[in-house]
This record gives sequence, structure tokens and C-alpha cells, in this order.
Amino acid sequence: MNQRNMWQLIVGTIVMVVVLGGAIYFFTMSKSQQPAPREAITLDASSDKSTYKAGEEIRVDAHLNNSGEVDTCVSNMGAGNIRAVSFTRDGESVETRSTPVYFITSFDKMLEASLVPIKPGERLDIMLSSELDDGLQKQALRITSLDDGRGIAMFYDTETPGDYQLKLAYEYPGPKSPNCAHVFGEETNTAVVTFTVIP
Repeated sequence: MNQRNMWQLIVGTIVMVVVLGGAIYFFTMSKSQQPAPREAITLDASSDKSTYKAGEEIRVDAHLNNSGEVDTCVSNMGAGNIRAVSFTRDGESVETRSTPVYFITSFDKMLEASLVPIKPGERLDIMLSSELDDGLQKQALRITSLDDGRGIAMFYDTETPGDYQLKLAYEYPGPKSPNCAHVFGEETNTAVVTFTVIP
């Protein structure tokens, strides 16, 4: 092989290595820079009736909708996850009372065990309902929150006649689960529920 052919072979080899290396680099970088699959959960809610008689049980249906791109775990418990952003009657805050809630197992473990996956386009339903509260001596909607690992139940009067507006949001405050690749831990949008209580 003469010197000219040898130089052509060397140059050709170098060009091939550069082109191949560039292609591998481009493929690797473009793959690593692709955005992660999007997690997105939205909340909507409604009462089962628009008008109730004073003392009647009030039911609120909350729906967690997976509007993202991947299977995402959410809690199927209202307690600790659904919170009242505001709750008013005729524009004023309703009467409330709060009390600690005690469980046989830790609240964190209960929350972790409550995680279930929902597929994109599917939803999970959670129902909240009022009950007769001994403290208020009225029908009241109980919403439980997590405070330093303990449950705190807040009772909201739903018996006094008037026009009610309840704003709800979902946010999972518990630990991750090894059974869930994606756990939605952000706060959702605020869902608005309105109803009227008559004498």
C-alpha cells in the first residue's frame, strides 16, 4: 500500500470515528434531555343535591382525575388528603370545632396503605358526608387533616339554613410507597361546591 492510500485510509477512519461518536453523543443527549412523563391530577367535586332541609345528611362527591401521561398514585382516603380551603354560609365562615383523632396504627402508615394507581384518563371517587356532631349538636361535615403525624378533625356546621360555598383541594401529605413509581404529592386545583340549606 503506497503512502497516499495509507493517508486516505487514516483520514477515512478518523472521519468515521468522529461521525459515529457524534451520532452516539447526539442520541444519548437527546434521549436524556427528553422531558419526564407528566404527572397531573385535577379535582372536581359536587354535592348530591342542590338543596337540603336543616338536619339532613349532606354528601359531597370528590373526583380525582388523572389528566397526566403516566399511571399516578393518589390516596383513596378523604381523611388527611382533602382539605377545606374555605367553607362559608351567606359569605361568612361557618361555625366549626376541632378535636384530635387517634388511630390504632400511625396516620402515616394509613396514608401510605391508601395509595392506589389511576391510569391516564381515569378517576378516583372519594365521598364526604355530614354527620350529627356531639360538640356542635348539629349536622356537620368532618374533614381530617394531618398535623405533626397526628390527625385533627375539623367539624363544619352544615345544618344552619343559608347558602353554602365549600372550596376543596387535594394534597397527599404522607410518605412515598415502594409500590408506586409516581405519587402525586402536589396540591391540586380548588374545586367549588355550592348548596342551600332550608328550614
